[in-house]
Amino acid sequence: MAVISSSTMINQPVDKVFNYVVAVENHKAWQAGIQDARVNPPGPVAVGSMYIYTSQVMGRKMETQMQVTALVPNQTWAIKTVGIPNSVETVYLFESAGAGTKLTISMDVPAGAYPAAAEGMIKQQMQKSLVEQGARVKQMVGG
Repeated sequence: MAVISSSTMINQPVDKVFNYVVAVENHKAWQAGIQDARVNPPGPVAVGSMYIYTSQVMGRKMETQMQVTALVPNQTWAIKTVGIPNSVETVYLFESAGAGTKLTISMDVPAGAYPAAAEGMIKQQMQKSLVEQGARVKQMVGG
C-alpha cells in the first residue's frame, strides 16, 4: 500500500488549528470512535509522548497507544501505533494559507500490512477517515 492523504482548508490561524489538534482533551471530538483519551506522561506533549485511546470495538473496550514521532510547533505532528504488528504512522502538516490553515493528514501504511483481497476496501476506509477527521477539525475550530 502507499501513502493515503487528505487536505482541508480551515479559516483559522495555524497556531489555533495546531494547538487544537495536538491537545489530548480534544481528540474525542474529532477522532471517530474514541471514548477516552489521555497522554503519558502527563503534561506538555513531546516526541516520545504516548496518547492512549479507549474505544469500543464489537462490544469490547480496547486500548490503543500512539507514540508521538514528530512535533514541530505549528508545522508537523506525527503519531505511530505501537504494540501491534505493521504499525501505521499518521502525519499532520499545518501550512499557513493566507489568514487560514491548510491541514494535510497522511497515513503511511506498510506494504503487505493487509491481505491483498481486502487492501482496496481498507484503503478506501482509511481515505474516508482522513477526510472526516479534517472536516471535524474544521468544524470544531470554527473554520
